[in-house]
Amino acid sequence: MKKVLVLFKNNADLDLIMKSYLCLKKNFGFDIVPLYVRDITYRTPIRETLVNSGSATELLNEIEDESILKVKKALQAYNINKELLIQSEVSAETIKTLLKTADLIMLEEGLSLNELFLELLKILYRPIIILRNKPLSFDNISIVSNDGVKINKSVYNFINLFTSSTIENVHVLTWNCDYEKHYLLELLKNKGINGELINFNSKDDTIKNFYFALGKSSLVIMGNLSRSFFFEKITNRTGLNILENVNTPIFIG
Repeated sequence: MKKVLVLFKNNADLDLIMKSYLCLKKNFGFDIVPLYVRDITYRTPIRETLVNSGSATELLNEIEDESILKVKKALQAYNINKELLIQSEVSAETIKTLLKTADLIMLEEGLSLNELFLELLKILYRPIIILRNKPLSFDNISIVSNDGVKINKSVYNFINLFTSSTIENVHVLTWNCDYEKHYLLELLKNKGINGELINFNSKDDTIKNFYFALGKSSLVIMGNLSRSFFFEKITNRTGLNILENVNTPIFIG
């Protein structure tokens, strides 16, 4: 059985996460490994005077305990009978270790990207699904492609994880990549998936139009951000602008 490591944190949108996991379970048979991250960077802001007082630690722990209880209740409400793992001050190395027995990691991340999340993008050796705004769905899939090795790898991993007759058509969006032949389309065809190529270019389109098209998707597939020439070229920030402008679930393989 495939496993997905799901990260929870304080103030997470629990309905969004639970519905997204159930989508994975129903359509592809994924089992869940739920992990709650106790980390002060996720906690509700506390006044500096309170932090400096002796009651700060106790209050922070109470906030975390309440959040953990909410996650446990949400698991029960959605009939997910799994023990919630709890870790304090989780680092990227901790996540790497937990992923040794998982096929995928999934977490909710806002448009304001935190340091742990950015560190995860650099070291992950398993695919990741980033949730935001709407539950995961495979109804309308888009691929951001420069026809390079990184996006080819992401698509290949995606197909291996989510092989299903229900995925028959995807949109392949490019930026200034009007090639004579797009090899990713051939990979998709060989796997029984029809890819519709849609090219955006800086002469006729704005980058906002590109983001808007991606935002209409139910899921966006991207290449690894840490060393991708394509995303450096269109954003000058190694792809972070896409993460900050596309408010829809994203798969990075």
